[in-house]
Amino acid sequence: MDNHQVQLPKANILVVDDTPDNLRLLSAMLTQVGYEIRRVINGQTALKTAEAAPPDLILLDIMMPEMNGYEVCQHLKASQKTRDIPVIFISALDEVFDKVKAFAVGGVDYITKPFSEEEVFARVENNLTIRRLQKQLTEQNILLQQEISDRQKAESALRLSQFYLDKFKDSIFFVNSDAQLVYVNEAACCHLGYSRTQLLTMTVYDIDPNFSTVAWRSHWKEVRQKGSLTFESTQLTQDGQDIAVEITVNYLELNGREFHCASVRNITSY
Repeated sequence: MDNHQVQLPKANILVVDDTPDNLRLLSAMLTQVGYEIRRVINGQTALKTAEAAPPDLILLDIMMPEMNGYEVCQHLKASQKTRDIPVIFISALDEVFDKVKAFAVGGVDYITKPFSEEEVFARVENNLTIRRLQKQLTEQNILLQQEISDRQKAESALRLSQFYLDKFKDSIFFVNSDAQLVYVNEAACCHLGYSRTQLLTMTVYDIDPNFSTVAWRSHWKEVRQKGSLTFESTQLTQDGQDIAVEITVNYLELNGREFHCASVRNITSY
C-alpha cells in the first residue's frame, strides 16, 4: 500500500491582478494552506481562463487597465458557465461607493488592501463554504430550484444587498430620476428619524429643502455627465431639525435602470 498519497487541493482559486508582486504574494499565501492557484494579469485573460476551466472562487482586483474588475465581474455574471462563481474583490479603494458597486455587480465580499493573511484565509474559506453549501442545496433540490421565479431570485438578491448596505455607518440613499427614494439603509433611517417604510414613500424634496424640481433636474443631468459629485447641503429630520450634511453622489446603472447612489455624512458638529 502506498503511504505517500497525493494531497488533493482544497479548492481551485483564480487570482486576477495586474501587479505581479500582488499575484506572487496571494499565490504564496494561499498555496501554503492547500489551495490550487491560477494567476492572470488582466481582465480578458481572466474571462477566457474562467470559461475554459471554471474555478471555485475568484479573487479580483478592481483597478486594472483596459478592463477593470467591475467590468470583469459583470461579464462573469452574464455567462451561464461562470455566473455562480463567487467573486471577492481585493482593492486599495475604500470608499463606500466602491463597496456598494462591488456588491451591485455581483461580488460576494470585499477585502481592502493592505490585507492580512488571516483576513484573506478567513474570507476565502467562508465564501468557499457558502458555495459548497449552495451546490449541495442545488443538487438536493434541483426540481424545486427550477420552479423558482425570476422575481423570487431578485427579491433574494435585494435582501442580500440590504444586509451588506445596512452595515455601513454612512447613510445610503438610492434615488431614481423622478427624485423618488427607492432604497435606504438602516443608517439613513437613524439619521433622519423615519422608518424605512416611511422614507420609501418620500422624495428628495421631502428631506432636502434646497432641491426644487428644476434644481433636481439640473443636478441629475450634472451627475449623469460627471459620474460623481460631492457637495454640502442640509436635510430635514422627522422632528423638524435642519442637519448640515456632506453628500457624495455617484451615477449607477443597474439592469437598464438609472439611479443616484448618495452617501450622506452628518457634518453639523464639525
